[in-house]
Amino acid sequence: MAKFKTTLTFEVEVEIDEAKFDEAFLLEFRDSFYPFFDVNDHVEHIAQLEARGLLDDFTEGYGPIKDMGIKARTVDWTVDEVERV
Repeated sequence: MAKFKTTLTFEVEVEIDEAKFDEAFLLEFRDSFYPFFDVNDHVEHIAQLEARGLLDDFTEGYGPIKDMGIKARTVDWTVDEVERV
């Protein structure tokens, strides 16, 4: 049996309604989920959820993503490296 490590890069477009990501939301999210302090932290998180196929119509922490103005789509992806381990 052969074992490999692969490195991939995903390009993901993310749209959000920044007005929904106010200080109250950021504080509540931080208290319940992850230590995200600004909108960029959330955009990165949403992008990786999309890339991993985990962004659903209802996503934990955001609720119905439509209500948060969240849209994301994978634009492109590439295999950067395949290494036998």
